[in-house]
Amino acid sequence: MLDIVKTKYGCLKSVKSNAGFALFRGVPYAKPPVGELRWKPPVEPQCWEGIRLCDKYGDACAQFDRWGSATDDVTDDTDHPYIMIKNYPYPPKMSEDCLYLNIYTPAKSENDRLPVMMYIHGGGLQQWYGSDYEYCGDALCKQGCIVVSITYRLNIFGYFVHPELAKENSHNTSGNYGLLDQIRALKWIYENIAGFGGDPDNITVFGQSAGGRSALALAVSPLSRDLVRHVSIQSAGGIGSMMREDSREKLEKTGQEIMKNLGCRNIEEMRQLSWQSLRDENDKLGFFNGFGMYADGYVIPYDIDEMIVKGDIGDRDIIIGCTVDEGANEKEPMFGSNTCRQARAFGKAMLRLGKKPVYRYVFDRPQPGDDIGTPHSCDNRYQFGTLDGSWRPYTEEDWQLAETMQKYWANFARSGDPNGEGLETWETYDDRELSLRLCVDKCTMVDYNSETKGMLGEIEEEILNQFSDKEV
Repeated sequence: MLDIVKTKYGCLKSVKSNAGFALFRGVPYAKPPVGELRWKPPVEPQCWEGIRLCDKYGDACAQFDRWGSATDDVTDDTDHPYIMIKNYPYPPKMSEDCLYLNIYTPAKSENDRLPVMMYIHGGGLQQWYGSDYEYCGDALCKQGCIVVSITYRLNIFGYFVHPELAKENSHNTSGNYGLLDQIRALKWIYENIAGFGGDPDNITVFGQSAGGRSALALAVSPLSRDLVRHVSIQSAGGIGSMMREDSREKLEKTGQEIMKNLGCRNIEEMRQLSWQSLRDENDKLGFFNGFGMYADGYVIPYDIDEMIVKGDIGDRDIIIGCTVDEGANEKEPMFGSNTCRQARAFGKAMLRLGKKPVYRYVFDRPQPGDDIGTPHSCDNRYQFGTLDGSWRPYTEEDWQLAETMQKYWANFARSGDPNGEGLETWETYDDRELSLRLCVDKCTMVDYNSETKGMLGEIEEEILNQFSDKEV
């Protein structure tokens, strides 16, 4: 197990993860974005002297307080008692000082050159945090990968848009600070991961929901795409995404309204407010109307969907998929957005452009314990092997499916091909429109068109044409 690692900014000392791997908790990848750094691009962290013990996770970004004053009697999103896991404090502390990452590494020495997987958590760019036990890297470490989970700025702290902020920088843009945080974390990994036994030239960016859309944004942004080798986009759509991207004009208007509501005359006064005041005002927008990423002409040159359809995405290995209840069956998908169709449209676009064909999947395991089905995000615990963090009566078959998923994704991180010994063949997406069905039975390639009465093809064409006819 690695003990002390020297980085560009100073030396770090690990602790032992629950599975016995080297774990570096709460590593700063940027200066705290507070005071004058509020609503500015992330700045490199300060160097330190001596050895920094990495035994504490960083704070979650300030967000809606779903936990309230609870300390012992906390429940999950199904109102069941939250399962407390050793070394994963819950609820998390939250603040603006949130730009930290966690590194799980199975490397024995800095010469191991292991594949690196950077995970971006979901939560609609409005909530959650990277150090949740659900994203524990131990299981993927067992498959020979280094896992880095990150926390980044969210909601009003990460995506606030205002004309005054645009005047402050040379690119005449504002917002997308949370996306810039992710890019800064990616650059930190590239610069330092060799010391943790990682290969900086083999970084996979993966994420679910808003984290999946963020992974796609990193793959198209000119600020980051050269650092991304492989991409996994999970339950985030593809083309015509569930992630709404508003216009600059609309976002600036919302920003001006918030400034007025808070009684401030300028950005300087906004920077003097407490984070609690900003958080509370932001909460009035509601989850689906909050600030998020958008095409600002700099970080995201123009609409992400247009960039994909026009081929402005490079040529890299990509996994894309969703759960069966998100559009691969006759149920009304969560959020009213068919991520299956959007992912299919993405696969078709890559074929038309002559890019590498993508690997498509559908997670098809109804969750045991109630009649919830197979909803958005239920596959996270399988991918990370953290089923023990849930009250659900998972069986040995569930744990086997989890291990199968970890093997597929670890193989993908190594080479861009998820296939390997002992696994059912995962074929790339082609004109047959097959997807890998991830289930507790035998994982096989399936035509989900037959499950939706053949309508997907027409809708995908609609999605593709919507963006291909636009002028950039």
